[in-house]
Amino acid sequence: MIPIRTQVLVKPFPSDEISEFGIIVPESARKPSNKVKVMKVGNGTKDKPMKLKEGQTGYRVQDWGCDVLIDGELYFIMDQDAIIAIE
Repeated sequence: MIPIRTQVLVKPFPSDEISEFGIIVPESARKPSNKVKVMKVGNGTKDKPMKLKEGQTGYRVQDWGCDVLIDGELYFIMDQDAIIAIE
């Protein structure tokens, strides 16, 4: 899958199995992590060049992005502006 324009394909890191209060969170109740790895990036546009690079780790806005299953694994496609910080 190849994103276009300013879109990026990201893969979320695994969710925490234990909450910050020490409670075990069942798999059915876990949300995808906000921490993501950038897998593919679009080419950008003349007015909005790409700022992200493949392989970077960052944090996405909660609940943003289009869910995509690739080989049974969850990925998101979203605009690069939905990545709010990189490490």
